[in-house]
Amino acid sequence: MKFVPRKIEKTADNSRGKESWKDKLKNLTSVVGVLAVFYFAIGLLADFVAMRISEDTEGKVFGSAFSVLQSESAPPEFGQAEKIFDRLIRNSELRPLPYSLVYWDENTPNAFAAPGGGVIVTQGLLDTVTNETALAFVLSHELGHHQHRHTLRGIGRSLLISLVFNYIFGSTGGDVVSGAVKLAELGHSRHDERQADDFGFRLAYASFGNADGYLDFFKKLRDEYESHDTYWLKFLNSHPPTDERLDELKKLRDQLGER
Repeated sequence: MKFVPRKIEKTADNSRGKESWKDKLKNLTSVVGVLAVFYFAIGLLADFVAMRISEDTEGKVFGSAFSVLQSESAPPEFGQAEKIFDRLIRNSELRPLPYSLVYWDENTPNAFAAPGGGVIVTQGLLDTVTNETALAFVLSHELGHHQHRHTLRGIGRSLLISLVFNYIFGSTGGDVVSGAVKLAELGHSRHDERQADDFGFRLAYASFGNADGYLDFFKKLRDEYESHDTYWLKFLNSHPPTDERLDELKKLRDQLGER
């Protein structure tokens, strides 16, 4: 019988430690998948804990910090903001927190919520937003962050994500991964801003009975601080594009007006 050698098929060259591009892609996909699972699990855990912190505990832990920030040199227009704020926090639907309005002598127009019921407004915001109902909406928006516990949840998510990924990958690798995770967190932030818009508009509308000034504020914000040329960068921003927010608020205004 004549021996006919079989043709050896081409196989991967494992002796040199080389991986095919398919294997590399498969490994990368596996790593990304594991990181995604960790990310969502950490987020759920942080949200679970934040939602179970009582208002009394939140107020005691964070509320005392605002007495240090309060300035005695606040301008007269801050007094008007305080009157609006006091009117808003009378709403029975708000979480029972020790709410306080704090003035910050900063020229950049800004307002933000801090754990414990604090809402901080800058001089730049008071200079920019002079319409009473527009200012009411801005303050209501920040109260919306408190209502949905966005501040607590944000702190919890940031701390847990940083701790877990730095523990797994070390300080250098953890920083790289945490940077990628922070990019993913921007989508979470935009969702929070939409929730705060919805709650804030309803609260301001219920307290003042009209929508005068709300939409004008966003139009001014868009025209002065936002370029249409950078609209495609919306996924890199913590807030939704102003045009999208305007459209949603117009729909909400029409809904509330029909009731």
